Amino acid sequence: METLVNLYFRYFQPDQRLILAFLLALIFNFYLTPVIIKIAKAKHLFDHPDDRKMHKTATPTLGGIGLYISITVVSLALINTCGINGSGIISSMTALPAIVAGVTILFFIGMKDDLISLRARKKLLGEIVAVMVLIVVGNLRLSSLQGMFYIGDLRYSVSILFSLFVGVVIINAFNLIDGIDGLAASITMVASAIFGIFFGLSDDWEYAILSAVIVGALLPFFLYNVFGKTNKIFMGDTGSLILGFLMTVLVFRFNELNVNKVLYPHFIAAPAFSFAVLILPMFDTIRVMAIRLYRGKGIFTPDRRHIHHLMLDLGFTHLQSTGILVAFSLLVTAVAYFFNYLGNSNLVYIILTIAFVFTTTMYLLWRRKNIKKRDAGEKK
Repeated sequence: METLVNLYFRYFQPDQRLILAFLLALIFNFYLTPVIIKIAKAKHLFDHPDDRKMHKTATPTLGGIGLYISITVVSLALINTCGINGSGIISSMTALPAIVAGVTILFFIGMKDDLISLRARKKLLGEIVAVMVLIVVGNLRLSSLQGMFYIGDLRYSVSILFSLFVGVVIINAFNLIDGIDGLAASITMVASAIFGIFFGLSDDWEYAILSAVIVGALLPFFLYNVFGKTNKIFMGDTGSLILGFLMTVLVFRFNELNVNKVLYPHFIAAPAFSFAVLILPMFDTIRVMAIRLYRGKGIFTPDRRHIHHLMLDLGFTHLQSTGILVAFSLLVTAVAYFFNYLGNSNLVYIILTIAFVFTTTMYLLWRRKNIKKRDAGEKK
């Protein structure tokens, strides 16, 4: 007698599994999130406002718990890791155990940081361990720069170190942009959808399913986070660290599928395109850390220099700021897609120029507003 798993792989086509994964993750977290909110309120697990934070009232945190449970449970249930599915097609995600292990490591790191706070060095150590599990155990890494800055294939040791660096940067980038309602969730949903479409078109269905699971789990959280009033919740580091790690997984897979340029569709400038998809968290993190170093501060010193802080100070609401920043990310992604033929190096220069012009414009508007405010105060 066939097991339910065998029946699932035999009778559900990949596109049907994609839809099923999205719906199950959505339903799972739709019912989990209010339960987590209720528990957080009962146990007084709140994120309290301060001078640096954007919210005005104590708000339940630990929304990342629902994301973790939804993504891991649905992924383990619906993603094939055995090499051949029920239709006899080679389509598997052998790295799934390593992915779940890395997510679990960051889940507990984020949970501890949300509950009792954690030193930046210890958090960084946890991120390094999680990414190393992905690279070494899951054998998922960046093996080539595909001609970016005239660099092609990387030696194994260099590949490991470079992949570790990129993974840690992505994780911290998503951790740092989780500063206003809906931003980290929106950027992750958009990026997952873009990579997921490519995976589906390339018949890499297991990674397409993972992308669908991420979007499905995030959608209920987004609604509670952005539109919730009495039932509002934050994802906390528990959620943002997980999202950064999952984006690392999708970026690594996307780039590796494009190394040999044999798939359709393939990207001539895959590294540059993946950088464009994640342009907001990546560029904003680089910009803020550069400013902190210039001012003689530690790169992990919290401040209000992120682009979303500038936009709120300009008078935009959380939802307006999130909408503008997501639109900016989509614009840069579209530019990278249509100018993909220019190659990695040229495309990176274009992407960085657009990002620099956008963020500089926001800064100049913010500075002009502050000067007017200061002058008005001096006249009084």
